[in-house]
Amino acid sequence: MPTNATTRRLAEVIAGESPSKAAFQTDGGSATMDFILDHDETGEMIQNILGSVKKSGDGGLERKLPAAHPYYDWLYASKISSIQGMSPDGRFLAAPLQRQNQIHIRDVVTYSKYKISVDFETRPYLIASDSTIKAQHEEKTWYYDIANNSVKFKDCKEYLRFLDIDCEQNAEFLSSPQGQFKFIRTDAQPPNLTSISNQNGGGINIIIAKRKLKFTWFFVPYQVVFQDQITYGLGKVNQYSFYGYPPGSLLLEGVEVKKYPPPVQDFLADPLTQGPVASKVCDVTFICSCLVQSTTDLGGGIPAYPPGGQYKVPFGHNLVPWPGDLKFYYTETQPPLGVGLTSRPVYGSYPFERLFLVN
Repeated sequence: MPTNATTRRLAEVIAGESPSKAAFQTDGGSATMDFILDHDETGEMIQNILGSVKKSGDGGLERKLPAAHPYYDWLYASKISSIQGMSPDGRFLAAPLQRQNQIHIRDVVTYSKYKISVDFETRPYLIASDSTIKAQHEEKTWYYDIANNSVKFKDCKEYLRFLDIDCEQNAEFLSSPQGQFKFIRTDAQPPNLTSISNQNGGGINIIIAKRKLKFTWFFVPYQVVFQDQITYGLGKVNQYSFYGYPPGSLLLEGVEVKKYPPPVQDFLADPLTQGPVASKVCDVTFICSCLVQSTTDLGGGIPAYPPGGQYKVPFGHNLVPWPGDLKFYYTETQPPLGVGLTSRPVYGSYPFERLFLVN
């Protein structure tokens, strides 16, 4: 990606031997460059080089992308290692520069030019502009209960950038709830309506392959971790195909957060605590258990999943093997007779796209 237009104000330092360097290895690359900047161009220099992020107001994020290296445009600015003044041109009181009333250095020396040393590195995620992401916005439906009551929401596609995925292969003995769930087949063949127990499903002693997936969303406002969009998704499976994983195959088990101050820290009151939380950014990791059965492992009579989606997802974590043929079948709860309750799947579903919405 080409360098941001704002970085054209930087002039590379020229010498008999270039002060700029680059190095590459099998697991990445890095580079350093020295630039000269006029004093009157230093306004938002740090954010123009390292990038910034804030809420856009439409459910997405407004990102100022980090500057790309002019020669190796897959390397992006990750650090300003030094800012050094050159050619002093006077002194003045520092008070007008302060954003808050606080103890500060009284006066400073100004320089007509500044030498800036910038480090560039590869990033583990895709970097895309706001315009690229907004062009892919679409409206989706969130089915939030077993009656398929629903509301519309905007899928802002923020998971298409600044997101990295880790995958760990695991094998585990399958355990399933006993007594409260039953097999359901649309063709009424065995084991249709059979209660799950130690003898026919619950606690069956077989090993299945599962993957632990971690979706890490980098450099986002820390406020997002307090949102209901994340809370609603815990303990549920994906309602739609997400990153190529079929509906029902991803179970959101937990969330990990690493917070830190951004390169330029604003002084904002947090709406929850009236503290400094709102001025921080963070990396959010969504931890999912992944279970995808092959077509040869699926039993017959599994209910069809509508192309448009629904709350009950008959796949992945909502399927249990039957010892009769060791194939997987769809299961739901069996409510007490006469109570008039409606049966539910083992796990409800949730659009994982909503995890990346920003209030």
